[in-house]
Amino acid sequence: MNSIKIKNSGSGPIKVGLFKNLGDFQPSFDAEKIIDIGPGASSEHVQLAEGWEGRAQKLSGKPEDPATWLEFHFNAWQDMTFADISLIRGYNGAAKISSEDGTANRGFSQDLYGDAPEKYKMKDSNGTPVLAATEPYTGGRNDELVAYYRSKVENGQAWMDNTDKHADRGTVNKQLNFEFF
Repeated sequence: MNSIKIKNSGSGPIKVGLFKNLGDFQPSFDAEKIIDIGPGASSEHVQLAEGWEGRAQKLSGKPEDPATWLEFHFNAWQDMTFADISLIRGYNGAAKISSEDGTANRGFSQDLYGDAPEKYKMKDSNGTPVLAATEPYTGGRNDELVAYYRSKVENGQAWMDNTDKHADRGTVNKQLNFEFF
């Protein structure tokens, strides 16, 4: 059975939305499930259907606001599970993904907001400080923000733009761990 354990390592409560993709490269903004998780290393377990593909996102504002995405696909190529962290659609906190067997580890725990270039700092719909998307839906690429992320996050630990294919990790394991900071 496919499952995820979602852990909150932050100091306050969080809401995490699970968004099932509508198709290839078609993210949904309607959460299939929203999970409330208390502070201080609290966690919740969720089971997901065969072939489930989408993302987990800490909901500091609306689903379409800039946010760190934890993307995953169960039972993909050769029944493997694939997972990654993406900063392409924005940043609203550090996050990590790991598989229960330790073969799919990605992400980072450091705060990226403080030292980021000022022009990319913004507030989401709830007034929470976030960083803009590196590749906005309107097109283009924020190269200065991509360069900043590359200086702070170890190579291969997150998608910063659409060239970071090495940020994906595959595993035969069906249990993933997500940690939000």
